[in-house]
Amino acid sequence: MIKRLDNIKMIFIDIDGTLCNTKNEVTEYTKNVLKNAKDKGIHIVLCSGRSNLSVCEVSKNVNASKYVIASNGAFVYNYIDDIDIFGSTMKKDILEKMWNICVNEINWELIIESKKQIYIDKLDFREESDKYTKINSIKDVNNSIFQIVINIESDKETSKIEQILSSEEEIWTPNYGIGTRTAFFDINNKNIDKGIGIQHLIKNLGIKKEETIGIGDGINDFAMFRECGIRVAMGNGKEELKRIADYITLTNDEDGVAEFIKKYTL
Repeated sequence: MIKRLDNIKMIFIDIDGTLCNTKNEVTEYTKNVLKNAKDKGIHIVLCSGRSNLSVCEVSKNVNASKYVIASNGAFVYNYIDDIDIFGSTMKKDILEKMWNICVNEINWELIIESKKQIYIDKLDFREESDKYTKINSIKDVNNSIFQIVINIESDKETSKIEQILSSEEEIWTPNYGIGTRTAFFDINNKNIDKGIGIQHLIKNLGIKKEETIGIGDGINDFAMFRECGIRVAMGNGKEELKRIADYITLTNDEDGVAEFIKKYTL
């Protein structure tokens, strides 16, 4: 017999490798299940390493709740009412230092994320270049920055980034991996992760940890699991994540998110 999770008030869902399939799409079936959960009164919150601009776009597309957790927990936002719930702003001197190292010295691609803009130093390989604001200097940025992303041409260069970060006391990487063209490193203020974002949101809404579910697949989802009452790993997820999960659902190409929600909460 299936044990239904009747006390759940909020479900946190990662995007890449979790909500989206390998075609980077969310199926209509999954969208319908999310709508049914939302209609039941459950908050569906996307919790991602993506920028706030990107997470809000996906959240609106799948008709999730008005709350999002972006930039690996560095920014928590109510996009319907335009309310900033939490933000961990990176210092200007850190941004200037990383710009000088990554752009001026090594020539890595650097993405800089604010609330409503995504800055970038080059647009050479960007298919959706209209979503980025190209800058020539870090001084062109005059608003709060929550995360930077370093893209490198080869995973052989990862040791350089690790060496740079090892000497920094105020920043770290909660997420890294191999993308479609490059290897990437998300850089945030020290100790910022998805779990911190979750802490701030559930406290703001008066929701208890045991009333939450976290669904994810990757490295940065360990922090999400830390702060969720029920931990659900995708079938395509990291083996280490599966080992600490309460449930393992189907893969992202099998609507694993929707199947779990339908089976256990609807």
